[in-house]
Amino acid sequence: MKYGTAYYPDYFPESEWSQDLDRMVSCGVTSVRIMEFGWCFYEPTPGMFVWDGVDRFLDLCLARKLAVCLATPTATPPPWFFQQFPDARLLDRDARPCFSHRHMTCWNHPAARARAFATIEKLATRYGNHPAVWGWQIDNEPNYAEDPNGFYDFNPHTIQDGQAWLRKRYGTLDALNEAWFNVFWSQRFNEWEQIWVTHKPQVNPGSMLDFLRWREHNIAEFVQSQAALLRRCTTGQKIGVNIPETGILFSSTIGQDYWAQAAGLDWVGTDLYTGSADRSSDLQALRFSTDLMRSVRDEAAPGAEFLIAETQGGPHLRSWSCGFAGYPWDPSFLADSVQTYAERGAQQTWFFLWRPVPGGQEIGMNATTGMDGCETEYTLAIRQMAERDTQLTADAQQYAARPLALVHYSRDTIRFLSHWKDLEIVSRSMLGTHLWLDRQGYRIQFITDAALETPLPSAEILVLPESHLLSDRAWQHVIGWAENFASGQLHMGPHTGLLDERGQWRSPKQRSLFNELGVRPGKWFDLAVTSQHGGQPVSGYRLFETESEIAEFLESSDGLIPSVLKARSNIHVHTHRWCEHLGTGRGTQAIPSSDD
Repeated sequence: MKYGTAYYPDYFPESEWSQDLDRMVSCGVTSVRIMEFGWCFYEPTPGMFVWDGVDRFLDLCLARKLAVCLATPTATPPPWFFQQFPDARLLDRDARPCFSHRHMTCWNHPAARARAFATIEKLATRYGNHPAVWGWQIDNEPNYAEDPNGFYDFNPHTIQDGQAWLRKRYGTLDALNEAWFNVFWSQRFNEWEQIWVTHKPQVNPGSMLDFLRWREHNIAEFVQSQAALLRRCTTGQKIGVNIPETGILFSSTIGQDYWAQAAGLDWVGTDLYTGSADRSSDLQALRFSTDLMRSVRDEAAPGAEFLIAETQGGPHLRSWSCGFAGYPWDPSFLADSVQTYAERGAQQTWFFLWRPVPGGQEIGMNATTGMDGCETEYTLAIRQMAERDTQLTADAQQYAARPLALVHYSRDTIRFLSHWKDLEIVSRSMLGTHLWLDRQGYRIQFITDAALETPLPSAEILVLPESHLLSDRAWQHVIGWAENFASGQLHMGPHTGLLDERGQWRSPKQRSLFNELGVRPGKWFDLAVTSQHGGQPVSGYRLFETESEIAEFLESSDGLIPSVLKARSNIHVHTHRWCEHLGTGRGTQAIPSSDD
């Protein structure tokens, strides 16, 4: 494990740079990331570039053999940028501009994008062969606005590009209208220019599904375009991106497709923070996120380096409330977090941040050193971790030797259920499935919708916990896996494959995936009012039947962990973590409580 950190030379007096860098080196830090928010540091006014400060800082790093990761600045354009391009902000569906503190820019605005790329080209050309620069970070946590209450982008430039994307995807309006079932409520389009203008995507689940696909594709294309520019301007430097694992609900809101952003890069980083004050829960959340993002690297950029590009280096120093990773944990949690990252395959851990900043939005946050850059118990913990790297390597080898479990992470299902505001169920189901497998000693690899389009590899277990949408090809590959690897267990959530890739109910003429595998799932019964069953609140239930052997109840409900029903042979059904009561045999009944 190698250790790095984030540092902001533009935030501190130049007279203090050397002492800060010396302390990093003494603690075993070997790399430093800079300038992801530094646009106005080297371009204070349009077209006037002042490189002296960056030059001197890189020279100091080179003298100490610190590898520098230089970032592109597009997360936070300076005020003069928006003075030049006032219409280059993200818009919500009511055409209200985004004034978020960062990630507020519409990069589909042609002139604004060209201006930003011109600055990146200047930066990359100057430092593309600098001996101190190990690599480049594209933007910082690319997304739409980081606003849980906002939903962007309805800027006309983005909508026009989205319409072109749809035209390429469907070819004809007839095909699009059929895919979205636009005959319903007279929503058929007769011109491409009407789409997402006369009817916003929120009025139709098919439209929303494609709108979310487009938003995520759009951000990924922005990342990949920057990567292509950097490759043209640099020699031998590694190019990557830091992708925060923000959870299923928030990632949908802010437009993150982890795999598409990471595709083909030299390093894939993730930013992981947690702070619930429940040590066990926090570490389990980090295990889930690390397994998920390592899986992103494995599928999207095989051979790339996997980094924890940010993790909290220490508690906040400020005395007022901060809901972000805010409780005052001790240095042992830093060591436990790093042990988790190393075990699950991370090759570097970068602490955020080295020295807390004295002002701005992140004043006093995530302190590794003291406010003046002095040693703390957290810098000592990093030094101690750097000295015992052998144990971390052994932990990683032990985890890699575990039996393999494949878990379907269905981005299309997440997009579809966004329309129905039903993602909390998906989130709890995915976390519970991971916890269940982790406790049983599996090495967990998440796979995408695209991975199901190809024949699946052998594994001890294949789990489709929330896979409502499956294409016909994916549907056949799941059946083929169950037949070809009879020793492996297939676990399915109760809604697996009920919808096709358009989000439409499968034809009544087509036997369901459950039927093909010898299980009859029956129907989901929603109750109009909450009832009681065995003293527990009940909001609905689903019936399961098997065609042959008696069903066996394998796992009880335990918070997040799903209940598991053995249907036949190697086929199992996850009746979901909300299941409180379960019978056995034909007509098996699963009754969920109202916490769903």
